[in-house]
Amino acid sequence: MRYLLAYYSGTTSQWRCLDTDLLPQQIDRAEDLPAALENAPMIALSWMLERRAFGSYQAAGAGKNDACVMVYELEPSAASPLGNGNDYVGPWLEMFMQANEPIGTIALAARKPIPEEPTISALRQLASTPLQATDEACQQTMDRIRDYAPSAAEHADATPAAKKQETA
Repeated sequence: MRYLLAYYSGTTSQWRCLDTDLLPQQIDRAEDLPAALENAPMIALSWMLERRAFGSYQAAGAGKNDACVMVYELEPSAASPLGNGNDYVGPWLEMFMQANEPIGTIALAARKPIPEEPTISALRQLASTPLQATDEACQQTMDRIRDYAPSAAEHADATPAAKKQETA
């Protein structure tokens, strides 16, 4: 079987969709979708733009919301309007969703918060302190910029002028 999965991304404030033909494994039943998505984490991440755990598939969707993935059935042999999945197809998807009813939903678990570990806390502390021109790291960066600037100018002067080519 072939399915269209639609998910509302709060990150981009738009509906995003995935044609299951892009998944590396064949999907025989809608109930297999959560496992197929878990087995293709990079495809799921590029589609959803965030990591979420997939719950079970439930037949006959309970409405469109951001806590689930809407599952629509597609014709197995129809050409996909989605291409490789990177193009924005918002208007097409809006019309498709208005003209078709989902056959089910896949529940989404809440996003997992980043754990508060000592290293993350220390990194956040470092990031919150502004850079000071007197810091050793800042001085080293400025020295590298000064060292690079003359060599870049010399390189530009050493580049021969482009010759105009004649065409036959």
